[in-house]
Amino acid sequence: MSGKFMRAVAARILVCDGAMGTELMNRGLEPGACPELWALTHRRALVDVHKSYVDAGADILLTNSFGANRWKLEGYGLSDRVAELNVFSASVAKEASRKGTFVVGDVGPTGRFVAPLGSDPAEAFVEIFAEQAAALAGAGVDAIALETFTALDELLAAVEGARRTGLPVIASMSFSPTKDGGYRTMMGNAAGDSARALDGAGADIISANCGVGADEYAGIARALCSATRRPVMIEPNAGMPQLVNGRTVFPMSAEEIAAFVPAILAAGVRIIGGCCGTTSDHIRAIRRAVDKAQPS
Repeated sequence: MSGKFMRAVAARILVCDGAMGTELMNRGLEPGACPELWALTHRRALVDVHKSYVDAGADILLTNSFGANRWKLEGYGLSDRVAELNVFSASVAKEASRKGTFVVGDVGPTGRFVAPLGSDPAEAFVEIFAEQAAALAGAGVDAIALETFTALDELLAAVEGARRTGLPVIASMSFSPTKDGGYRTMMGNAAGDSARALDGAGADIISANCGVGADEYAGIARALCSATRRPVMIEPNAGMPQLVNGRTVFPMSAEEIAAFVPAILAAGVRIIGGCCGTTSDHIRAIRRAVDKAQPS
């Protein structure tokens, strides 16, 4: 492990921020709109989201760049704005941060399948992810987080592309429980097997995010931690989404998520934050639980 970020991971348990998409929607982002483009004309809203997490005690801010790869942006007619949107997202997160806060470039999947399921070879995916990671690295992020992947072959290509930056790489998949007591992605990738493959590919931190609520994440954390010696990061949803009066809501309260933090940390997790539906209140509660587990 090298660099200031990885030294911090080794030294203490870090708290990551919470949801971005649902928080932007609460501030006016319409469903189906491009979050990265919307933020260009609603910079204050994005700053407010980041600052709310900093004030809640987050050590890590993820940039608003989850869908800012060339292929995803094609759907909005924005494929020529990869660098612009990623640099902007990093600059806003850095503006909102304070001394000691790490800014990590957030990278999501492309929405395509690697051949032979899809038409694009793995090498094309590597280049797509390398382009986005390079833009984020050039804007001064501390690490690259590859999040919410459900296909191991795509994530392995993303790891290869992101590693070209020389920055620490976080590789995260979304798992769900199986009838046999294990955890797999929707594409069938088992948690332990995925952790070993990502470890071998050179990911610096193995992670799981989204998919399920905090009540399932102690088991996922144990599966990952038992399969790799790399640091493990966990970001649960605020429960499973429910449709209430025509709106999607995530029902788990801040206190409910915090109640699962001790078991998640006991598995050996080094970074914990939140995913869909989590707010600054959730991160504040997680911060308190982490501080109780590792008094300064």
